[in-house]
Amino acid sequence: MRAVFLKKFKEPPEIVDFEPDWSLSIGEVLLEVEMSGLCYRDLLTVEGYFPRTRLPIILGHEIAGKVIAIGEGVTGFKPGDRVASLTYIPCGKCRYCESGNENLCKQRLTFGEDINGSFANIVKTHERSLIKVPDSVTPEGAAIAACVTGMLLRALKHVARVKQGESVLITGAGGGVGIHAVQLAKVLGCRVLAATSSREKVKRISDAGADEVLLSDDMMVDEVKQLTGGDGVDVVLEAVGQPTFGKSLRCLAWGGRMVVVGNVTVSSVEVPLGLIILKANSIAGTIAATKNDLEEALRLTAEGKLKPIITVYPLEKIHDAMERMRQKESVGRILLKP
Repeated sequence: MRAVFLKKFKEPPEIVDFEPDWSLSIGEVLLEVEMSGLCYRDLLTVEGYFPRTRLPIILGHEIAGKVIAIGEGVTGFKPGDRVASLTYIPCGKCRYCESGNENLCKQRLTFGEDINGSFANIVKTHERSLIKVPDSVTPEGAAIAACVTGMLLRALKHVARVKQGESVLITGAGGGVGIHAVQLAKVLGCRVLAATSSREKVKRISDAGADEVLLSDDMMVDEVKQLTGGDGVDVVLEAVGQPTFGKSLRCLAWGGRMVVVGNVTVSSVEVPLGLIILKANSIAGTIAATKNDLEEALRLTAEGKLKPIITVYPLEKIHDAMERMRQKESVGRILLKP
């Protein structure tokens, strides 16, 4: 087996060949990885921002693969099935799991942090994390269905509760999360204002369906107000975090909602309480997708409503892929192919 191991924080991960123990316990499933997504969270893990990560560990938590073996008690999957996985394994027993909110499960095991992840040619998981992939969905579409498109469904549809006809501002719109958020917001019937720090990405973002594309510079707030008749937007999907948070908050209309899905600098922000009280704004965070979100994301992808915008690197080029993400040079999601 070949895999990308993180052995020490703040040091480059290593590509290692080794012979793992692939014995399966009750409910466990062994997958041949078809494609795995590179997330900014992986970069933050390397830098030590998730200090409870169990080192050494195989990185990666965005998984599309084929079942190659099943453990005792597995009834929903068989060898040969194409599957996508949640970014974690839920416990299946707590009140969150029983209510369909398994993304909030406190006992969940996260790939690439608690347990070995998907930057490998084989990964072990549990059937509780898996959903079958429709035949028409490519490995690329399946790989982004949990941490990107499914997570965005959770953020926009269930947390922000966007309504048809509302306006949505998406920050980091040229990135792997942002550009797919543009697509999903259009699927949900919204007017999309997309903000990016890169002039080079403007056309690609527009091609993805954004109604307006603007730069996330000092003029962003004024431009948003001009484009919305002075009102501001109904919803902000904040995918960048601290660098754009203050401006995004000022872009909200009275009664507007912000949902935060990322914070690339891992820095704190100042929240002007008077402003959010005066304008009756709300700010919410969200984490991960549920199995229902994952299933819906795969359905929308199968119907052609969500189209993966990706760049693929071989697993051996992990350092090049990470550097390209670090420098914000890619449009869309970066995927790794074993």
